[in-house]
Amino acid sequence: MPNRSKRTLMAAARGSVMVFVIAALQLGRGASLTGLLPWTAGWAAIFAAVTWYTWWFYGDSPKALTLRARAEAKRLQRLGQ
Repeated sequence: MPNRSKRTLMAAARGSVMVFVIAALQLGRGASLTGLLPWTAGWAAIFAAVTWYTWWFYGDSPKALTLRARAEAKRLQRLGQ
């Protein structure tokens, strides 16, 4: 599986688990579904944006390649190589 797909699926899975856990905790505390929906929708939108950014960052666009190269250079500089 390509790195881009793997990282995007991991970001989506992480977001799904977090939204589920947040919803379960709120329901466990006695929240109603109408009170839970705005928060759950907000967190789902945030995690969807993170998933989209992950897909874009590991893509082939020139800007994404530049950002990845810059991040790699900083990482190598930090390691002292």
